[in-house]
Amino acid sequence: MIYGNTDGIKRATLWQMKEWEQEYDRTLFVDRELLQNMVKTSLSLNRELCVFIARNGRLLAIGIGNATTVPLKDLRQKRADKRLAGVRCIHTHPNASGHLSDVDVSALVSGRYDCMCAVGIKDGRVVDMEVAYLTAGGVEKLYIRGSHFDDGDLLRRIGLAEADTKDKVLPQTGARRAMLVHAGQDSDIEQSLEELAALSKTLGYQTVGTMVQKRDPDRSTYVGSGKVGELALECQVRHADTVICDHQLSALQFKNLAEALGLALLDRTGIILDIFAKHATTNEGKLQVELARLQHRLPMVAGAGESMGRQRGGLHAVAGAGETKAEMDRRAIRRQIGQVREKLQKLQSERDTRRQTRAAGGLKNVVIVGYTNAGKSTLMNYITKAGVLEENKLFATLDSVSRTVWDDGYKYLLTDTVGFIRRLPHEFVEAFKSTLDEARYADLLLHVVDASSPQLLEEYDVVLGVLAEIGAFAPVLTVYNKCDRGLQTELPQRVDSVVVSAKTGQGIDELKKRIKEILTKGD
Repeated sequence: MIYGNTDGIKRATLWQMKEWEQEYDRTLFVDRELLQNMVKTSLSLNRELCVFIARNGRLLAIGIGNATTVPLKDLRQKRADKRLAGVRCIHTHPNASGHLSDVDVSALVSGRYDCMCAVGIKDGRVVDMEVAYLTAGGVEKLYIRGSHFDDGDLLRRIGLAEADTKDKVLPQTGARRAMLVHAGQDSDIEQSLEELAALSKTLGYQTVGTMVQKRDPDRSTYVGSGKVGELALECQVRHADTVICDHQLSALQFKNLAEALGLALLDRTGIILDIFAKHATTNEGKLQVELARLQHRLPMVAGAGESMGRQRGGLHAVAGAGETKAEMDRRAIRRQIGQVREKLQKLQSERDTRRQTRAAGGLKNVVIVGYTNAGKSTLMNYITKAGVLEENKLFATLDSVSRTVWDDGYKYLLTDTVGFIRRLPHEFVEAFKSTLDEARYADLLLHVVDASSPQLLEEYDVVLGVLAEIGAFAPVLTVYNKCDRGLQTELPQRVDSVVVSAKTGQGIDELKKRIKEILTKGD
């Protein structure tokens, strides 16, 4: 099997390479004639070549790359995860030394090959080689100057290494390790990636690296075809198993990028929705999350391949193109969306009834809003002892909570809502409409701001933007929280503002006093 970059290679050359696919002497690390053919062809093409040789001596596959890299394949001959693959990978470095790169070593670990060998070739001959293999303690390397090596010694070393690692856990590539990617010319790239890293952490991912491309997102692959290869190598070196993009991807971008990388892929909207799904506890919250996920999934259904081919009727079907699998899937998703919306409308009616009852009784509603992780739940708990989950993570709480507050003979309802975030997905606003309606019908909005955040001004503006989008125009009392951590010097100047610490209780009495003054004004 020959794979990889065959563009521009003569058919005769490919046929010659095809003849390499045979069974060689199993006592040899690599057949000398095969090695010489690899050297000659690699130099003539100025491309890296790799061969995969099984323990029985059979050559399984030949890979063709470019001048500096060659794609590898998973040709594992052993099923157990704690065993080596049973395959050794030998590849050339045309006009370069045979020293193994970080990419080569990471490929050895992720592919669990018996060994990884790089052959440096110049002036038509092998100048040096480096062989790496896995042991229970990590990766060991052997450097060989020139082309003379002892096959028996190399195979013995590899055999001893496998015996040492048998039934032991080999070096791992790491689970849930994320590479963050941003493509765009935004002015807040650094802050946006920091926030994406926090979102990833909330979902359990460890950020192992970031990649930025300062140009408009590519319409087909998000980062552009050239950058995709660079991204794949970075993921390999950093042992990343997931790529998370800092924008919402189109169906075409998602499909092409996932196929090119061969890794798990998420976009900003997808990771936010996964967090919502993890944290929703009430029936309404779960339905809202389900609606948002269905709306996000709908445009991602794109026909591809035989599985998305047209479906025809039975014996009496008339001639025609039929209905594609993608069309059937989209219709099924729309049907699910309709069912979820019906259930949410019933809950919305119940919520409206409760709101009307409160209004008829003269009970005013104070709604807490703010950027995610600004301390809204902590403030709610301090005032009402509601027992809402407090955690230093984005979207730690999702479901809205309401409690009655008695303050010096005055009674009002205090409601905590889900936090906002920059580039809030449209699916979120649509699905959580009933919950966000609490802010629309509030008598007073407590805008909780993390006064210790370096991005305070940006977060402040994001919340005001979302409130305007949903039509929440009630009076606003700005609550600068976390004053115990130290205040930023630049605070938006607002007449109606209070500085507090929901953790220590500092300023809470003043906050309660201001709430009562605003609610009773004009009574």
